[in-house]
Amino acid sequence: MSILSPRELRGRKAVLLTREKGFAAIVHSVKLGSDTIHLDLARDLLPDLYQLHVSQLNGSLFFFLESGTQIRLDTTDLAKSIVTNSKSNPDWQLFSESIQQPSDKRLKTYAAGEKDARKKGNTDSLNYWIDKQLIEKEDLIQKTGVFISAHPNSYVSLYLLKANWFAFQDKGMFEKLDISMSGHQNYKLLKGRRRGIVATNGK
Repeated sequence: MSILSPRELRGRKAVLLTREKGFAAIVHSVKLGSDTIHLDLARDLLPDLYQLHVSQLNGSLFFFLESGTQIRLDTTDLAKSIVTNSKSNPDWQLFSESIQQPSDKRLKTYAAGEKDARKKGNTDSLNYWIDKQLIEKEDLIQKTGVFISAHPNSYVSLYLLKANWFAFQDKGMFEKLDISMSGHQNYKLLKGRRRGIVATNGK
């Protein structure tokens, strides 16, 4: 992959992390300077979602990494950096900007309302804001399912299905994925989980 950094960012530390629900694991740490970064990753691990941090730079960048990915760093907000040469990243941007980010924004508002209601001891208001959060989370799952169904051959859908497996495991979502992704580790993982469910239910 390539990280194209303006001169003022040269020498800073860049950390690349894998993303799983609830935690991140450090994969690679480099000093910005040379544009090309060589990562020794198994072929069946990519494409997948990663996160990039740069020292002393606001924000972080979530993107889909695959061989040949190029990132042109923004000097004010890392999240505004431009990712190219990743066939999966446009799908990730579509999901993130149209579904995930608006949901996160609403949840943040509802959580603030809950906090304020708790502070004031207003039970009715508290229940209202808690219900709003539950409804929003259910809506996010529903919209995620629609996205997966509409993009069956996308590695973003494969990632989303893995990240939300317990919500979708008995809804036939795995069978909707294109078999062209069967060599990916996430596909193999979900296939094994699906086989276990079928065996348990006797279907």
